[in-house]
Amino acid sequence: MGQFRYSSWVMVKPTPSRFNPDLLARDSTQYSVNLPLGQFSRLRETLLEDVGEMHATFRFSRRKDSVLVSGRLSTCYKLQCQRCLEPMEYLVDEPFEFVFAKTEQAARDMPDGLDPVVLDDNGQIHVVDLFEDELILHTPTVPKHEQLEQCDVSEHVLSTAELDQHAGQDANDNEQESNETADSGNKRKNPFDVLKNLDLH
Repeated sequence: MGQFRYSSWVMVKPTPSRFNPDLLARDSTQYSVNLPLGQFSRLRETLLEDVGEMHATFRFSRRKDSVLVSGRLSTCYKLQCQRCLEPMEYLVDEPFEFVFAKTEQAARDMPDGLDPVVLDDNGQIHVVDLFEDELILHTPTVPKHEQLEQCDVSEHVLSTAELDQHAGQDANDNEQESNETADSGNKRKNPFDVLKNLDLH
């Protein structure tokens, strides 16, 4: 998706907690919302702490028979590093574009490349439901500090991690060397093969 930009002169409105996208797409109003991360029940299960909030700014539009919402969201997760088991921060700052679908079947029938969001029976959606799947998508499956030096672990643990890394490399090198030796042995001529060509009679 292309980068989403906003004009400074466009009026920004707060987003209703529940809304009909079709109605909001009738003008070019820009909307913004700040939601505490604690309101996202499924996302909250993946976080170390549900502190902080998500900020999003977006606009509704129409494309043929569909209503879209596009914009940018940002937040900061508090996660547990799976290397050192200490808290870490993970920044999210991503563009998004969703296409609203009236039913699950309509969402499945959409072409590849579109990101559908299903409305309720009244043609509405709660603002939390609009963003929760996208926030979960940007949560790392195995969170780790970007650099090993950022991990708050003992020198012994760091040394062990480095030894494990080197041990893995040595094992790969030994396996490659063994394969090369085997290939060399297969290619080596049998010293008795030369006798086959001699006329001993």
